[in-house]
Amino acid sequence: MIARLLLILVTLTWVAFAAEPASRNPIPDPQLLLESDSFSIAVVQLRPDDVPIQNLLKDALNSIATGEAKLPPEMAEAGDYLSRNNRADLLIAGLPYQAVRVDRMLSSGQTSPLYVSTLSGWRGLQVQIYNGLTASADGKAYPAVTYRRTDLISRPTANDPTSPGNLCRVNGSFVFAPTADTAKAIVDRLMPKENTNPTPQAGPLLTAYQALPKSSDAYGVLINQKGAFSALLKSMNNEHIQKVRDKVGSDRLEKAVAATQSGVWQIDIISDDRAELTAVLTMEPSAVADAAAMFEEGKASLDTTKVVDVSITPSGNTLTLKAAVIGLKQLMLDTLTSGKVATTP
Repeated sequence: MIARLLLILVTLTWVAFAAEPASRNPIPDPQLLLESDSFSIAVVQLRPDDVPIQNLLKDALNSIATGEAKLPPEMAEAGDYLSRNNRADLLIAGLPYQAVRVDRMLSSGQTSPLYVSTLSGWRGLQVQIYNGLTASADGKAYPAVTYRRTDLISRPTANDPTSPGNLCRVNGSFVFAPTADTAKAIVDRLMPKENTNPTPQAGPLLTAYQALPKSSDAYGVLINQKGAFSALLKSMNNEHIQKVRDKVGSDRLEKAVAATQSGVWQIDIISDDRAELTAVLTMEPSAVADAAAMFEEGKASLDTTKVVDVSITPSGNTLTLKAAVIGLKQLMLDTLTSGKVATTP
């Protein structure tokens, strides 16, 4: 997740070229994005004073500029610019950056995600990004209606509540919502009328979020209600989760997931080569030992060239999982050179 967001910053650099950032866009409070029935929130925050982030961006740009990483044909202009101007300062000037995902459950048992992405610097750049998001590849504008001081854009999946196909821009934040009503609610909270202070929506997730430490590069919490944990894992379609599922068996994994009451996690970028993950699952006490044994078995299926130092520690009604993702810069570059980069969720 962090690698993908970082490489998006890399690919956007060519649009800014030598432009200097003007006034900053405000970073919204993530808790304002929660609904009373939300079950999961994930936050990524990239800060300009974070040395590992600086080094990761600089090293990635250097690999592109020196030709170590070959960009796809559609990014030839970016490659030419970066080969002549190794301008990591442009990337860093765009920070801080925040990305938030919030999930709710539908009656169908599927997840309904909301994304809000904010790049504090490069306000002029964001106009160009926005223009690209509001039209199809052939330049035809998507349908739009005005709501207060913004436009609600109906992208191709606007009528699918399992996809964030409704776009609007609020104070420099890009909001991708599953429904138009959700988008309007977020606009009202981020741009309150008469300078009132919006109040977060009370609920179990808000309470859990407010208790979280928020100093990591990424962090989050989920409450397992109505099979939410299982639905979220399936919607993520993560290759590492699938490898564990294949190794231990889907039924066994689903049993452990059903016994999980809540989970908190955090990711810290340690260097341009390593990010460390810690997750703590609160479970039914009787299920902890079986879940620990399952994860011990499942970790053997992970790609040790990408995921290392995996540990599983049971204690009372909790299970603590730790792991490190290595080759972080190469992961970014591999995704970049494959052309699998998008500015939408």
